[in-house]
Parts: sequence; C-alpha cells; structure tokens
Amino acid sequence: MKLFVIGKLGSVTHWLEDAINAWRADGHDVRLGVARNAALNPAIEGLLLAKALGAPMAERIVRTIGRFAPDLVLAIGAYHVPAVILERIAALPGRPPLFGWVGDLFTRDARDAAALFDRVAYTDSGLIDLHGRLGFHSPALYLPHAVDPHVQVDERPRRSSMVFVANPTDHRRDVVSQIAAPISLYGPDWKPFPGVEHDIHAHRVAPGDLMGLYAGHRAALNIRNEHNVLAGLNQRNFAPYLAGAAVVTDHQADLEQCFEPGREVLAWRDVGDLNAIHARLLADPAWAAAIAERGRRRVLADHTYGRRLGALVAAK
Repeated sequence: MKLFVIGKLGSVTHWLEDAINAWRADGHDVRLGVARNAALNPAIEGLLLAKALGAPMAERIVRTIGRFAPDLVLAIGAYHVPAVILERIAALPGRPPLFGWVGDLFTRDARDAAALFDRVAYTDSGLIDLHGRLGFHSPALYLPHAVDPHVQVDERPRRSSMVFVANPTDHRRDVVSQIAAPISLYGPDWKPFPGVEHDIHAHRVAPGDLMGLYAGHRAALNIRNEHNVLAGLNQRNFAPYLAGAAVVTDHQADLEQCFEPGREVLAWRDVGDLNAIHARLLADPAWAAAIAERGRRRVLADHTYGRRLGALVAAK
C-alpha cells in the first residue's frame, strides 16, 4: 500500500516515527510529510507556513503527494497540523482519502480542521463523544494507540519495582505521593516525596531508551494525564508489553475494549488497589511475568500498527 503520513517530527511521544517505522517494516511504501519539526526554530517554521510567502512547506507536501499518488493520506496528531497544510491537501483535485488520527483533548477551535478530513480516528472513545457534542460532522471512528511489533528488545535483569515514565501532572503527583513502596520515576520535573524514597530521574527519556527501561523492570505504571484523557488509553498501555513488563494502569473506560483486566493487565481504581497490586508484584515475580506474557500476546494479536492501518483501510 502507498501511504503518505503527515505530522510532527520529534515529539515526546514519537508516535509519528513509530507508526511509520512499523508500516515500512510491514512492507508498505510510506512517505513522510513533516508538518511540524521540534528541532526547527519556530520563527523559521512560521515563515515556511506563511500564506503571504506561498506557504512553501505546504506547497512542498502537496507537490510530493501529487507525484507519489498515495492510496491514503493520514495526519497523525491531526489537529496540531497547521491549517494551511490541511487546506491545501484537502483542495487537491482527485486526491486520495484524507484521514486524521487524534489522541489529545481538543476544543471547538478544531472544528475547521475536522471538517477537512474525510474521517477522523480517535484513540479515546470520549473524544468521539466530544466530536459529536461540539458539532463536528466528519465521520469518526475509534482507533486506539498501537505498537510496532518489529521492535527488538534485549533481555536484561529486572528490578522488582514498577517504573513510571511520564511528565508529572497534579493528578499524577497526587497518586505517586501515596504509593507506599518505592518505584522508579523518569521524566522532567519529578521531585522527591515525603515519606517514600522513589528512585527519581528528573530528565526526559530519549525514545531509543524507553524500551530498555521497561525491560529493566517487572512492571510499568500508568497514570492518566488529566489534561488529555477522557476515557482512552495512551501508548504506555501498550508499549511495555513488547519489553516483557506487566502494565499497571488506572481503570479507564476504554480499558476493557483492549484488554482483559486481571488477566492481561493490572487495573486499579484507587491508591489502595494500586498499593496492593504493587505489593504482590514485589513478592510474586511469576505472577507479574504471567500477566506480562498474556498482555504481550494480546498486543501482538490485536494492537499493532498493522491492525490499525487495516481498520483505516476498511473505513475508506
């Protein structure tokens, strides 16, 4: 399949790069249109998108699409793609279907962008409800995050504690402050908590190092970002399984659409549940390994980027 993908290069989540790598490894012909670049000076990026200058970045993407003639154009992080790029792609005569894939909370300001897509996929069923409540008319579908099954992870000794790799938010800090036994924390701005000595690494984790951290721990903790999530799962619900780590997550509404709680994932509803799960993880490595293996099998069967692309193609 010929697939043209647009989005932000160098984002913290690495969503764009992971999806493209997976689809290329699956044998698809994938071309990238860089709509945003974290490494580019914002002033230069603004000039490249300025309509008064002909929006050269948008024109380059449109010309590439014309020469490539893809079967599908997909915008990852769709509502963050600059409007001038989406407008010019949408206006292409005889263009292929233009789909968006959205994983963050949005407002009514995204209405014009949504209207340019033939279909918008959401990683969170709550975002589909929001799409309807805000009066967006493009057809919408549920399309959770996914993994690249081609990723190879080296075996290494595992720490018995959980690891949590994320930026802190007020909700996350509140939960972590109540975890009774130490865990490993990675991400900018984490600070010590009174009463428990968590192993804190207050820096951003490079995408290439993430799977190694999961492989070095018995389990990966997930706590929702209250600013972005309504009902859905994030990449942290899926990726750790590729490294053989069990996932310990708050019980989001979408969880049972993707996993079987208690068998393929460890779900908690309050900090009491979370501390009980962590205590058993520390004491029972065989139990943790069994959860991780069942979760890994589920992810490889149902939650790969290949599966997600199949769902997009079926929706064309």
